Amino acid sequence: MRIVYWAKLQLARKEIIAALQAVPGAELQVTTSLQETLQAMPGAQALALVHGPQEEAKQVFAALRSPGNTVRWMHFISAGREGYEELGYPPGIVVTYAGGGVSPAVAEHAMALLLAMCRRVPDMVSVTQRRTWDRSLAAKARSLEGATMAIVGYGHIGRELARRADGFDMRILTVSRTMERDPHIDRALPMSGLREALSQADAVVVAIALAPETRHLLGDAEFEACRPGTLLVNVARGAVIDQQALARALHSGRIGAAALDVTDPEPLPADDPLWTAPNLLISPHFAGAGSPKSVERLARGVAGNLRRLMAGQSLEHVVSDGRPRERSEA
Repeated sequence: MRIVYWAKLQLARKEIIAALQAVPGAELQVTTSLQETLQAMPGAQALALVHGPQEEAKQVFAALRSPGNTVRWMHFISAGREGYEELGYPPGIVVTYAGGGVSPAVAEHAMALLLAMCRRVPDMVSVTQRRTWDRSLAAKARSLEGATMAIVGYGHIGRELARRADGFDMRILTVSRTMERDPHIDRALPMSGLREALSQADAVVVAIALAPETRHLLGDAEFEACRPGTLLVNVARGAVIDQQALARALHSGRIGAAALDVTDPEPLPADDPLWTAPNLLISPHFAGAGSPKSVERLARGVAGNLRRLMAGQSLEHVVSDGRPRERSEA
């Protein structure tokens, strides 16, 4: 069986190649560009890739829908599938994704950003660079113990985040389609309860998948529902938040501080007004990086599904079985 791996990202590239090469009976072709991928697809039975711009997705899907297409399995080596999912997957092709491959690292990053805001880490950097012993920082510090966190989206990342926040003795609210409950959360609310959750939260972490219905899910009205000084972290996708509304909320103080691992677009243009908003931290979309365990899970996930496909077994983390698409939270 021939599989095309479009190795667009460095993350786990070597490990994924090694894992796929180790699958008996598999023929691997690695590509690094859209054009190479399109040229390699004819005659292949499987395609592994990451999310990307919709213009790329349209060309990939056109190839998958063309007469004589032989690809029957498509795997996203990422939690996000934007650019592709909103177009609707081609019929007859099973689509899977990485599941929670990088979720522990992303949840860890979200907690790091939240702690940085609570404990005034950016201010520590500033006073260190100025060689100033500034005890006034103590009056600005906040604690997570006893504080309320609202997690928007309760998929793999949300569950990992709840585990970690529970360790800080936080009260945890979740907002999701599924209203999934587990021992780490105090209350699960439906999507219609978003503003109610925001009104109770000291910290909000956005971890929901980007879809047409979640684009700009948080805007002026949602920020107005927040408590003054609420802390906000986004480790989902930039477009889930209306960034102009966020800038206004930061300037007004309704949002006390925000930390974004994702923006819309990426990279954020140097002249974007969000850069000038007060109390803002931006990490350049690397929340999933730095974990050998994540790399291992990503490689094991795609290789394991390839083995299952070749053995005629059910695949893991299916988002479309060839019929009308389904979505899952990140």
